[in-house]
Amino acid sequence: MKRPQRVLLAAGIAMIVAVNALVLAGVAWNRSGEPGSRLTLSQRETLLPYDFGHESERGGAAVTLAWRVPATWHEADDGHAVNYSRGADWLDAARLRELGFDLSGDERTHRASREVLLVLELAGDAWQASIEHARRAHDALVARGTTNKAEENAVLSAQQSLQYEIDKASRLFAIDAGLDAAALRARYPDRARHAIVAATVRPLARRDKEQLTFSGQIEAVSVSSITVPHALRIAMADVDRNEVDTGRASFELDVAWGRRFEPWVTAVRVARAEAGR
Repeated sequence: MKRPQRVLLAAGIAMIVAVNALVLAGVAWNRSGEPGSRLTLSQRETLLPYDFGHESERGGAAVTLAWRVPATWHEADDGHAVNYSRGADWLDAARLRELGFDLSGDERTHRASREVLLVLELAGDAWQASIEHARRAHDALVARGTTNKAEENAVLSAQQSLQYEIDKASRLFAIDAGLDAAALRARYPDRARHAIVAATVRPLARRDKEQLTFSGQIEAVSVSSITVPHALRIAMADVDRNEVDTGRASFELDVAWGRRFEPWVTAVRVARAEAGR
């Protein structure tokens, strides 16, 4: 190998080592000290990859964080209270300005996304309200009665939506946002119920007749894919995606968020349904 090639190879290796060192240093910094949040999430809030459990899979596995925004009344009235859209009623014009967005201009003005801190609530008031919305939607359809097949199907759909909300839908809801982690933690002190995470938000403008209104769209949580390390993945070695989807198996992941609001898995527990159930 000629000398210039050796120099280039050495430089490339040095760069890889440096990048890896920076990544590891960032991970170590994120996990140092007491975690900012510790939530116990189930298969409802952490979605397995479709090939989970296949023999071809090796090493660790990544789960996807499943979160929601509270369903609005008009979305719940049709019997479909489960809402995975990223629009949030509480992200109104006043809150967007608090988050640093310039709302001058009209609906054609481009407004870039920006990173903020998002509060995710697990199995709290937002989830209970979503169940109640689904229940009221179902009860309203039942009270009206059914005179044809379409109405019967609507009642059945509402019943299925209610049951899905109770048994399977994610219980993790985005309920607030801010720029100051300490202020958010003071507002939501329960670290086992409320996680503070980084997320991107974009303002949306809509003109209704002569009125210009704004709402915020939560585009993404900055880190939504969480790796289950191999040492913990072993606990799930005999579980596959089909068993989880059909309710024959379930799992819990203890997830912590650190200094950089990035998550990692600290424990895994697997349970199987009793035979005949």
